[in-house]
Amino acid sequence: MSEDLKQYLRKAHDYLSIAKNALSTDLPVGAITPAYYCFFWVVRGLLYEKNIVTKRHSGARDMFSLHYIKTGELPQRFSNDFSVLFERRQIADYDLEGDFPTYEIEQVVEIAENFLMYVEEKYA
Repeated sequence: MSEDLKQYLRKAHDYLSIAKNALSTDLPVGAITPAYYCFFWVVRGLLYEKNIVTKRHSGARDMFSLHYIKTGELPQRFSNDFSVLFERRQIADYDLEGDFPTYEIEQVVEIAENFLMYVEEKYA
């Protein structure tokens, strides 16, 4: 694993910690955005490994799919997970009615953590 990827993954770990801490508060919905950013920083690190830098979240999603999912380097489920987290974050951040049951918020955090762990193991 390159030093650059390690830095991206450290940032992802920071966001995962924030998400997990938010789960134990009176506002667990606050875990959704940092869980998304955990996933996002892992994706950015992977893209950086291939000298790809994007300016928009949608660009990161597209490039991740093109260079990691469609090539078979990573399983399709991670593209699906990225879409789910992106959608949940959009709702949590921008929708006045954006509330989720705790179990669903816990699933979002688990998705981010599983992706981070998978990438750490695969690229160690």
